[in-house]
Amino acid sequence: MLTACGAGNKTAKTEMTAGTVAIVPSWRLTASENNQSRLDYLFQEAAKMKLQERHSEALDLLRHCHNIAPDAPEVLYELSLYELYFRHDSVAIDMLERAAQLDPRNTFYKEALATYHLNRNQVEKALPYLEAIAELRPTRSDILAQLTRIYTGLDRPSEAIRALDRIEVLEGKMPSVSHQKFVLYKQMGEIDKGFKELESLSKEYPHEMSYRLAIADQMLDADRETDALKIYDEVRRAEPDNNHLHLSMLQYYRHTGNDSLFTTTRDSLLFAPKTDTDVRVTLMRDLIASEMRNDSLGRHNVIQTFDSLDNRFGNDLDLLQLRAAFLATYDKQNDSDFVAVMDRVIEVEPANTQAIFYLIQYYGEHQQFQQLEDLCRRAVLTHPEELVCHFYLGVALYQQGKKIEAMKAFQDGIVQKTDESRPSMVADLYSILGDIYHEIGRDRDAFAAYDSCLVYQDDNVGCLNNYAYYLSLKKRDLDRAEEMSYRTIRLEPDNKTYLDTYAWILFMKERYAEAAHYIDRVCPPDSTDSVLLVMDGVSGVVLEHAGDIAAKNGKLEQALRFWRLAQQAGGDGLTALLPKKIQMKKYVE
Repeated sequence: MLTACGAGNKTAKTEMTAGTVAIVPSWRLTASENNQSRLDYLFQEAAKMKLQERHSEALDLLRHCHNIAPDAPEVLYELSLYELYFRHDSVAIDMLERAAQLDPRNTFYKEALATYHLNRNQVEKALPYLEAIAELRPTRSDILAQLTRIYTGLDRPSEAIRALDRIEVLEGKMPSVSHQKFVLYKQMGEIDKGFKELESLSKEYPHEMSYRLAIADQMLDADRETDALKIYDEVRRAEPDNNHLHLSMLQYYRHTGNDSLFTTTRDSLLFAPKTDTDVRVTLMRDLIASEMRNDSLGRHNVIQTFDSLDNRFGNDLDLLQLRAAFLATYDKQNDSDFVAVMDRVIEVEPANTQAIFYLIQYYGEHQQFQQLEDLCRRAVLTHPEELVCHFYLGVALYQQGKKIEAMKAFQDGIVQKTDESRPSMVADLYSILGDIYHEIGRDRDAFAAYDSCLVYQDDNVGCLNNYAYYLSLKKRDLDRAEEMSYRTIRLEPDNKTYLDTYAWILFMKERYAEAAHYIDRVCPPDSTDSVLLVMDGVSGVVLEHAGDIAAKNGKLEQALRFWRLAQQAGGDGLTALLPKKIQMKKYVE
């Protein structure tokens, strides 16, 4: 509101002078002749400052204007906007109301007051201003529509109808207005007047059968079956293939209890090639609602109907999505059917993001990495901007041992990032890319990728842990490695991997007693069964670390036990020196 300029909102009065008629702002009549030119100048300057967003200067100028002409409505209005900005609402409203009193024909001020009250749900306070605007500006159909909504909400139907009548005078007969009036008359218990409104609309558009059907449907709802049937027959003669007539007839059969005709007509419409898709979907929704009252038998009937429709209209996207919604609602335990339907949805509409994201989640959770790869390869072509598609393509490839292809997928995803991209997703792309770089021996690139990850998400625990551990293996930046690793155990204090990393970094810094405190939480000193430890998430590498730490703390028997457990557990990452440690019964490096 502060960017509006009030200079153009002045309501003019005529002032007679010798031989001329001058048009001047109303507030000139209240300012002294000596101050008039100064007032004009200050007000115009205030308008300029406001347009330039120099609001402090504009406000000072307006206050000068107010001192000169305290009853100038334009000045009061402009000052009220600033008072609203400063949240001095009572002062602002007093000014606006004063402006409206001083210039009662100015609808701009009244509209500002109405808007203020409506924004605060003070409908009854806004109503007099809107009514005044409607009288002063009778062609404002937007104000009349607003009045209609308010009268309806206040349960004043007769006044709402009068407002709608005025809209019709301005804009002609409209379906939305006629139906509103019908509902209001029905609410008042004057349904015959409501039907006259619908008839009037139908006469205005005699070839529009949907209006005739609307009348018949309302008659059916009012238990006037005979009158409704006459109109249905009339529409059938005019448009025998009208799909919505068939829907109306279905409701007629149901209303009159003719179940056999209802079922026959519904099934005929469902499988008729000429039936519109929206009608077919409506019919299937109705079938689902009625059949699912029969539990398992009803489910069987619905699935059977979907199968039959699929044989005839296999590429109908709306039917496929309705089937997916049905399975998600009534068959939550059977994921495979739902997944098959979602696959079909993507075949018909490759860019359907809802289906894509569901299947990404499903294949990821069920570790179906080949299917995930196939899906994401298609998804990155239709949605290259969606980083999640690149991310899961990389994950699927990585899990299948295709590290170089995975690296390329993550790199492609990073290229697509924008300022609007979700930071955590960008961070995950960089984090796993860093892991791959490390695995293929590109540590410099790995550390750069980790740095980028932490720029986007400084608490990405996976990145913090791996970055810290790989630095420790390089025996570099151990202070930074310790700081990053410590953050991970603060974030996830029971994570065995993070505890092991922190203990190992302390070991590398020759703080053996501290290292033992943390590794003991991962590998209890009395552990004797490698199988149980591995089942508990402890790898051979961690067991070797536990042995090394025990050895440096002078606990050689415990160290030897952990080294042997590590050898039994096996796995990647064990050092070549492990057998020598066991043979020599001491720590060697």
